Amino acid sequence: MFSHSNVITGVAATTVGRRNLLKAGMLAGLGVAAGPTLAACGGGSSSAAPGLTWAGWDGPPQSDRFRQFSEKMTKQLGVQVTYQQVVGDYLSKLMSQLSAGAAPAAFYVGDIYMAKLIETKQVLDLTSYLGSNGAAVKQDDFYEGLYEWCRPADGGPGLFGLPVDCNPAVFWFNKDLLAQAGVSTDPAAQFEAGTWTQDALTEMLDKIRATKKKGLLIGGGWYDWFGWISTFGGTLFDESGKAVFDTDPKALEALSWLLEQLKSGNITYTGSLPQGQSGDVLFYAGQLATIATGRVILPNVKKLKFGYDIAPFPSPSGKDIMPVPVNTAALSVNANAKNQAKALEFLGAYVNAEGQKFRLADGGNAVPSVKGLDQIVTEGNDPAHGKLFNDVAAKGYAVPRAIASKPKVLTELPVLVDKMFKAGNETPESFSRKVVQLINGAS
Repeated sequence: MFSHSNVITGVAATTVGRRNLLKAGMLAGLGVAAGPTLAACGGGSSSAAPGLTWAGWDGPPQSDRFRQFSEKMTKQLGVQVTYQQVVGDYLSKLMSQLSAGAAPAAFYVGDIYMAKLIETKQVLDLTSYLGSNGAAVKQDDFYEGLYEWCRPADGGPGLFGLPVDCNPAVFWFNKDLLAQAGVSTDPAAQFEAGTWTQDALTEMLDKIRATKKKGLLIGGGWYDWFGWISTFGGTLFDESGKAVFDTDPKALEALSWLLEQLKSGNITYTGSLPQGQSGDVLFYAGQLATIATGRVILPNVKKLKFGYDIAPFPSPSGKDIMPVPVNTAALSVNANAKNQAKALEFLGAYVNAEGQKFRLADGGNAVPSVKGLDQIVTEGNDPAHGKLFNDVAAKGYAVPRAIASKPKVLTELPVLVDKMFKAGNETPESFSRKVVQLINGAS
């Protein structure tokens, strides 16, 4: 599942934007009736208008591009293709429509509820389509670590969604704040010189703390802190998917470093920030020197008046790009779609290289999930090291199956970590033991 095997070694990041929508949808009650934003139209077995409807949750300007793509596909497929933007409790509305046989023919699925849709046989296995001669996209076109969460939770056969695009965690930094702190060589330059190590990061954070600015934030979700273990060589999961970072020596060393940085103030836990503050807002305001997140913030960063760039996360060698967490969502096909052939044709055109280029070019805020589209992330040379987005995505991984498939872990893990980070008295051994017990013990 992760980095060419089932062993995770990666980098965590502060999440913004899309992931909050996913969590809101996941936690919403499934008994909520669907609103008009997800009306029946070319999806399931109920009477519906001719054509093909697909649904997603992104708002403007992405929704405008989606409608443009729908117009293009109307001509290509020979049927009316309609995009429906779903606002609010996406999962609640989608599940209600699926139950009523009135869901769209194709729809976005978040990484934290794919397993449930597979289990309830609501989404179509794409294996036959991907192996056919007429498929517009092949499984091998995608970065390997980005689609394993679209398989059954028990590791069984089948692939039930394809990643539409992604947002790999990278290390954004404010050049001006680093210069003010006396950092003479920024992270991108250190990476190119092969000196971007844990010690280099610690030294940089020490200097920033001396200026009374915040150096780096960390949240309580798996995406926010798993990578600080694995980017320094720790193993999170074994090949069977079992969490093992409570016994892995390198994982414990990395956790020791992380907890030390939290105690020193070099890293700040987001749960301790005043209400209304968040990592992206502090970064935009010039109060946070670095932020671990994806390309999602680029449209806002472009409006800022300070210099910025990105680097990969530091590594033991100082020169390697380590596997990192990647935010992603998938497009799936309704298992009860009236015209599965057209729905599959639409899916292939949406997620293949041509479709992603159409959707992401000219100022997009995401990264292709397929190979060979460097021009998307290097357009305008903004940021200067934008090619790293693709390089990081190529080695990254999406949500671990052990988390995505267990509702108890999804809801209780952030609560447990929040409690421990706020208390500030855990050892690497006690912290990891409690988390691993939750992950491995939950059903």
